[in-house]
Amino acid sequence: MNATTATHARGMKPKRIPRPALPPPGLRPKLRRDQLRDLALCHLEALDSIARGDATSATLWDFVGAALTWSKAAELMRVGEAEMTAQLELVRSLIERYRRTGRVAFSGPEYQAAKAGVAVMEQLAEIVDHPRAVIAAEWSERRLQAIEAQSRAAA
Repeated sequence: MNATTATHARGMKPKRIPRPALPPPGLRPKLRRDQLRDLALCHLEALDSIARGDATSATLWDFVGAALTWSKAAELMRVGEAEMTAQLELVRSLIERYRRTGRVAFSGPEYQAAKAGVAVMEQLAEIVDHPRAVIAAEWSERRLQAIEAQSRAAA
């Protein structure tokens, strides 16, 4: 019997260890320069691959994951939310097109909108603090897994 089970057996609630308080938002660490560079490269690589027409489903899910991550970061920071909502609409369109045609491609003005969205994502990456970036990335990963599972079930 472990300590938690023993505590429950005695009718006591286990003590919760308090989470350390985060510093105020302005004092939290930001993403490092190498992280910003790597994110920008990933965003641009996915954008270019989709625009060229040689994107795979993995590229699609990478692009969707980036949009989810930065939309959540925008929500947490209360900045850039409208722009990221537009990106979420764009990725919904990409997903629907992929489901219908099996192709990952932009149509009409989507490329320009996606380019603008990538610029917003890079701006958000510049200003987000590390703890909120982690929260957004973890949330995005869970959401992306649910979307991918739903896509597989629909296929």
